Amino acid sequence: MNDASNCYDPDKNPSLLSVEQTLENIKNGISSLSNTIVLPIRDALDHVLAEEVISTINVPPHRNSAMDGYAIKYSDIKNDPDATLNVVGKSFAGEPYTGNVKAGECVRIMTGAMMPADCDSVIMQEQTEKQDNSITVSGSHRPEENVRFPGEDIKQGDVILQPGKKISPADLGLLSSIGIAEITVYCIPKVAFFSTGDELKSLDEELGPGDIYDSNRYTLHGMLKQMNVEIIDLGVIADKKELIKQTLIDAAEKADMVLTSGGASVGEADYISDILNEIGAVNFWKIAMKPGKPLAFGHINETPFFGLPGNPVSVMATCYLFVQPAIQQLKGINKDDQLKLTAKLENNLKKAPGRTDFQRGIFTQQQNGKLSVSTTGMQGSHILTSMSLANCFIVLPRDSGNISEGELVEILPFNDIL
Repeated sequence: MNDASNCYDPDKNPSLLSVEQTLENIKNGISSLSNTIVLPIRDALDHVLAEEVISTINVPPHRNSAMDGYAIKYSDIKNDPDATLNVVGKSFAGEPYTGNVKAGECVRIMTGAMMPADCDSVIMQEQTEKQDNSITVSGSHRPEENVRFPGEDIKQGDVILQPGKKISPADLGLLSSIGIAEITVYCIPKVAFFSTGDELKSLDEELGPGDIYDSNRYTLHGMLKQMNVEIIDLGVIADKKELIKQTLIDAAEKADMVLTSGGASVGEADYISDILNEIGAVNFWKIAMKPGKPLAFGHINETPFFGLPGNPVSVMATCYLFVQPAIQQLKGINKDDQLKLTAKLENNLKKAPGRTDFQRGIFTQQQNGKLSVSTTGMQGSHILTSMSLANCFIVLPRDSGNISEGELVEILPFNDIL
C-alpha cells in the first residue's frame, strides 16, 4: 500500500515563487516611461504627473468670509455681547466693500466675499436680529470668527502636487485654484496583446468541433481600458511558430508592454516559450497561488512582456495582481499596496496548504458596520461566472488549510478594472 505522506505534492514544492516574491521580481524588472507631454488640465484627468507643481499665489488670496453674515470689529462686542451695530454697506464675492468701517458699524457680507480692511470677525446672520439699518448681535463670539485667511489652504511656494500623482477631479480643481492651465504628464503607455490557440474563435466566427470563443481578449481589453492605456489588440494568432514570433517582435517594437494569454506552457503546440528564448529574456515561473500558477515575465528587447495563463479566471487574477501594478509602475504612479480588509466568513471553504488561494467572494456590510463575505460557489479557473458575480478575492494564506464559517478572513476588494 502506498504511503500518502511520501507522495510528491507540487503545491508544496519550495521552488514555487510566492506572490510577494513575484511582485518584487516584477517591480525590479519595470522602469517608468520617460516620455512626457504637456496637456491642458481638462485633458489631464487620469494621467500621471511628471513634474512637481508649485503654487505662485496664496489660496485664498485675501481675507474672506466663511459665512453669510456681518463683518464687524470684535472690539465692538468684546464687552457688550448684545451690541447693536449700524449696517453701512455690503460686500459680495467679486464686489468688495471698499469704504471705512468705524466703531459701532458693520458690513453685510456673503460667503467668499473679501473682508473690509477695518473688520476682523464675521457674525453669521443666524446670530443677529435685523432692525432697519442696524443689527443686534446674540450669542458668544471670539476674535477672527468665521474668517478665512490668505494662504490658509495653499501658501505661495507650496508644492501642491508631486510627480507620480494620478490626476483626479479634485486635482483639476486644485490646479485651477492657483491659475495652472496646463501640466506636464507622462505619456499613456501602449499595451499590445493577443491570444494564441487554433481552437480560439472570434465572435463573428462559427464554432467547429473542439472550438471555443476567445473570452480572454475581451476580458483583457476591458481591464486595460479601465487602466487608461492605449490598447493594441492583435487578435487571435494561430499556433504557427514563425507567425507568433513575428507578431511578438512587431508588438514589442510598437508597444510599451506586450501581453499574451495561453501558449506559455510546455505543450507540443505551445511555441511561445521557445520563441521567447530566441528573441527575449523571459522567466517562466510557477507561482504558489491559485488560480494562476503559471506566469511568464521578462522583456523582448527592452519591452516588458507578460505571458498569462489560458484559463479565464487565471487570466483575470494574474492581470489584476501582477499586470496592473506593473502598468502603474510603467506610468510612474506612486502607489501603496492594494487595499485589504477583514471580513467574517459566511461559508466553509476548502483549502489545501501550499498555495495562496484567491477565491472569488461577495462581501457586504452588516448593520453593525462589520464586513461579511460569502463564496461565489465553484472556484475552478475555468468558471468565469465566479468572477462576474464577485466583488472581491478571499485571500487564503499559503500555509492554511480549510477555513470554517465564522472565521475572519482577508479580502481584497476589486477596484474599477474588475
